[in-house]
Amino acid sequence: MRCHAGTYKAKDCDRPDQAPVCLPCAHGTFTAVDNTMSKCFQCTHCRMEFGQIVETPCTPKQDTVCGCRKNQYQIGLSDLFQCRNCSSCVNGIIANCSKNRDTICRCKPGFFLTLSNVCKPCNSCIGEECLQCHSPVATSPTPSGLNGSLVLGIIVAIFGVISVLYVVNKLVKMVQKNGIASSFYSCVSLPQTTKEPVSEVEVKRSEISILLPESQKETELSVNATPPPAPLLQSSHELPDCVRPARKTQLPDNPAILYTVVDHVPPSRWKEFVRRLGLSDYDLERIEIEHRRLRDAQYEMLRLWKLRMGHAATVEHISCVLNQMELSGCSEAIQEALLNQNSPQPCSLHNHL
Repeated sequence: MRCHAGTYKAKDCDRPDQAPVCLPCAHGTFTAVDNTMSKCFQCTHCRMEFGQIVETPCTPKQDTVCGCRKNQYQIGLSDLFQCRNCSSCVNGIIANCSKNRDTICRCKPGFFLTLSNVCKPCNSCIGEECLQCHSPVATSPTPSGLNGSLVLGIIVAIFGVISVLYVVNKLVKMVQKNGIASSFYSCVSLPQTTKEPVSEVEVKRSEISILLPESQKETELSVNATPPPAPLLQSSHELPDCVRPARKTQLPDNPAILYTVVDHVPPSRWKEFVRRLGLSDYDLERIEIEHRRLRDAQYEMLRLWKLRMGHAATVEHISCVLNQMELSGCSEAIQEALLNQNSPQPCSLHNHL
């Protein structure tokens, strides 16, 4: 037989039909449940050196409950947590300070949030801090911010036009020199060919295949009665791992879709994956503190990335990052799983959660 909470078993029963001798716990000790313990547990002492305070004192039936003062939050696990003052945000608040989380401050455009919860200019960022400057900040645009973005956009556009004109000029000269065509333009930069020798006819045919529109390829190839090029030509024009698709598939507002991505990325490579997407170590640490379960924390990281990226959060963006990490198998598995979810067969959200 057991002794009730707040007591301990001082002596076993002499006979099977007798109850054990149970005595109440002494001051500074407790038992929280019915038990057969020979002595009570020592009450927890709050760590004053960590800033802890006693929220609920110890009783014979309950251990001491330690916590932090008002406008403070806990950092750390178990009984060794430290109390720190909540940050006071000058430019606004995204999320208020809570028991286990500091205030999340809002930064103006052109600023990033440091690990110490302070907004600093983007031109002073170092390493992964600069990733925050690539993401749009959820604040109302100011005239100075619009002017800076306009100037930057003009500079990028000028360099883009110059690059396109340079490539087009090179390609036109190459086509005119070989006598194949004189008025076909392309914005495709040709990679270097392999070291194996390729005949002049094969080179010309590869140029036709790349430069001509789809509707004119059959006509041009029918004029040249030469057999089709060898497989070597295909290997010399392989596309890189990340190819910009004609259309992008935006991630839908469906938790099951995000959990599908979570389930197909190896846990050992997860942090590398979300860092490449653009989340900072501060984001990762904050979410891990708020969500103890690994899978929930992974979902929250992916949801934060999708919220920040907006329309730029696409399936192709995720596949591109996975290919860069040499996880093309995971990328294919995710796309196949998303394809199955979009099919008309019935599915349940609980299957993914």
